Amino acid sequence: MVERRAERRLAAILVADVVGYSRLMGLDEVVTRARLRSVIDDVLQPTISRHNGRLFKEIGDGFLAEFASVVDAVDCAIQIQEALYERAEGEDEPINLRIGVNLGDVLVEGDDLHGDGVNVAARLETLAEPGGVCISRSARDQIRDKLDLAIEDMGEVDVKNIARPVRAFRVSTKPLEKPASKAATLSSRPNRQKMRKTWAAVAAAFMVIASLLGLLWFEPWVNRIASASVEDMALSLPTEPSVAVLPFDVASSQQDDLLFADTLAEDLTRSLARVPGLFVIAFSSTERYRDAPEEPARIAESLGVAHIVRASLRQSDNRVRIDAEMIDALSGRIVFAERYERKSEDLFALQDELVSALANRLSEDLSRLEEQKRFTDSPEAYLLWSEADYITWRSTPNAYDQAKALAKRSIEIDPDFLRPKGVLAFIQSQQGYFRVVENPAEFVEEARRELSGLVTASPDDWYLRSLFAQAVMNTRDYVAATQEFELAIELDPSNARLLTIAALPLIFLGDGVASERRLRSAIRLNPAHGWLPDQLLGQALYLQERYEEAAESLMRARDRNPRFIGNMWWRAAVLGQLGKDEAAAEAVDEILARMPDARISTSFIKISDQAAMERFRAGLRAAGLAD
Repeated sequence: MVERRAERRLAAILVADVVGYSRLMGLDEVVTRARLRSVIDDVLQPTISRHNGRLFKEIGDGFLAEFASVVDAVDCAIQIQEALYERAEGEDEPINLRIGVNLGDVLVEGDDLHGDGVNVAARLETLAEPGGVCISRSARDQIRDKLDLAIEDMGEVDVKNIARPVRAFRVSTKPLEKPASKAATLSSRPNRQKMRKTWAAVAAAFMVIASLLGLLWFEPWVNRIASASVEDMALSLPTEPSVAVLPFDVASSQQDDLLFADTLAEDLTRSLARVPGLFVIAFSSTERYRDAPEEPARIAESLGVAHIVRASLRQSDNRVRIDAEMIDALSGRIVFAERYERKSEDLFALQDELVSALANRLSEDLSRLEEQKRFTDSPEAYLLWSEADYITWRSTPNAYDQAKALAKRSIEIDPDFLRPKGVLAFIQSQQGYFRVVENPAEFVEEARRELSGLVTASPDDWYLRSLFAQAVMNTRDYVAATQEFELAIELDPSNARLLTIAALPLIFLGDGVASERRLRSAIRLNPAHGWLPDQLLGQALYLQERYEEAAESLMRARDRNPRFIGNMWWRAAVLGQLGKDEAAAEAVDEILARMPDARISTSFIKISDQAAMERFRAGLRAAGLAD
């Protein structure tokens, strides 16, 4: 029997990836997915078709297309970026792409393509600027006399999993002629799956920052900058020492360098937030200051904190150089500024040293300071779990599949690490709760039992306790869920996401006062929050019959996530209570457009407190929804 020869062909490959997709999903996953779908349907597909190409693969926020002509492929890339540039006008958080184009040999498997021709295009995409296009030498040679473009030689570039350096060229497009919008700049957060090789460098950076933050008190040689004013603070200054860690400035456009810097800043923020006696702004609220021109004093006034940490990073091989400073914003003192270049090996130990050093300078009462627990000795297992947890909050079937794969790999590395096992059980509970599996009640109950066992095995892990609380809530035992959330909060009292989710069972119980208190704390920790805190705050205010305030909060949530069905129900009820008949009728129409058979009696919103439930029904009735 003659063995069939693998099919190969020469093709022009275009690879595109959304800039800062994880950050956008963290802000509002429903709206982000809807906007991305619109970009695919209205820009990518038509433009690719006009250039005789085909979109042969979508991978989350990535897209791959094939063309017979590389001239068509590059011209298509340019037109896509120009179209997105026009769409971005007036948008606070526009969708931006990086695009790479390569002409090379590909392996054909059905409708899919593989091989170096595809891999090189994917690596070139990571070298492109936000809103830009990067092409290979083979592509450049074919287009330079056929397309009127400015092409900049980037030189030979070593790229991952490619044996030889790739000659890369930057193609000037219309979006690059105009300075990037603030939103475009902020959306440059790199993909989380590209940094596992940098753990040694991360450890070096933590040692550097630990050394740099060792002095907070005034020194005679200290530099001064503009000072912040307590009177001008947008939010009240906490009584405890307060700090915000800004995204680190990175001179390189390499994805690994960007991710390394983000990982350093975010992990530092999370660790500091677990130290008793410190008030630490969530990293998701400081990301908007990436490359921003604002002075530290103005940032401190916006966030309501007394101290700002900022730094710049340069990385080469396994060495890292950091120029960092800590600023006492109220006095305008730069309490320390220095350059360090180090090499190190142990990430966890150095991170603990950093947190301890900074906490000792910011807090006088550290009697409760304990060693930070990560429940594994493997940085790689820890990172895989962190990625899995991050992805689960997208709450889509594809996201759940990705998260399960990451969690299983984490378990393979460290079978004793319980957090990834918690991720698997949590996904099972969610699938049962949303009835996307057969026998959903069995899924929910089995997940609850699994998480109960994990909590018993690791009672001092706030993360597992919070997953167990959500699994209990999915059984609709809101009293028990509230108790479990309380235990989780005792273990991690400054976790904005945990505080937000923990308000849910209180709302279902009809306790508007307690849920509002919890949500106000979450919002203060994360001023640049997404839509969910506003949505839940509106519900909490409704339960207290503070209808005007509830309407304002629910409208803010609607503006950030217009497709959330729960917002339509609560908004209709509050507008009905306020007697705003026209607006209430519009909200009811939105409900009926999504749920044609909707009735008050069939509402999926159930509140245990009967008086609160009746007030909710009364609002819907006043809005015009049938019983």
